[in-house]
Amino acid sequence: MIAGLLWGLAAPASAEVGVGAQIGTLGLQAMAVAPLNRHFSARLGLGVLPSWSFNADVSDLTYDFQMHLYTLGAFLDWHPGASGFRFSGGLIFNSHDIKSRVTPDPNQTFNIGGASFTGAQLGTLDAKADFNKLAPYLGIGYNGAFRQVGNLFFTFELGVMFWGAPDVSLTASNPDSVPGLRDSLRKEESDLESKLDFLQYYPVAAVGVTWTF
Repeated sequence: MIAGLLWGLAAPASAEVGVGAQIGTLGLQAMAVAPLNRHFSARLGLGVLPSWSFNADVSDLTYDFQMHLYTLGAFLDWHPGASGFRFSGGLIFNSHDIKSRVTPDPNQTFNIGGASFTGAQLGTLDAKADFNKLAPYLGIGYNGAFRQVGNLFFTFELGVMFWGAPDVSLTASNPDSVPGLRDSLRKEESDLESKLDFLQYYPVAAVGVTWTF
């Protein structure tokens, strides 16, 4: 009985090596999957999210962020009961560019970090957000290729990339020429980090197809 169980775990899976494509919150992804045995498979994914826009309202300003995201992920999938359903864990290396540029009305007054400044004093504000380059991942999903019925299969995935807390830098055109502005910018950075905190648990959702050979 024990020998039979060990054989079931170690025997090669009926599924074959596959390649595929997914589209979702990580953008467009190219995937490769290889079975390890009847219950486990390994995946690699290369993704690009060309552009995603979102807003963050802080003090009297609205920061319009543009995000560009590039990812390379390595995952281990567990298929309970040797089924197509899977529980996944892995690591995602990512290169990201998340920036916003704000040019306040020079004739108006704005609250920045608890102090008031005119738009003319602020000039142009540039914000940049950084997250961890290497992020753990946990998720669930389905890959029909693991059941090996045909060659073209539907896939889906739901999970979370643990991106870590944001680190925001904020600069103005001439911060040293306006008394108190540099200190106020540091406080505004902290407020922006709180606004972007939702991204530290980056939601991953994707659908796609896999072809085996």
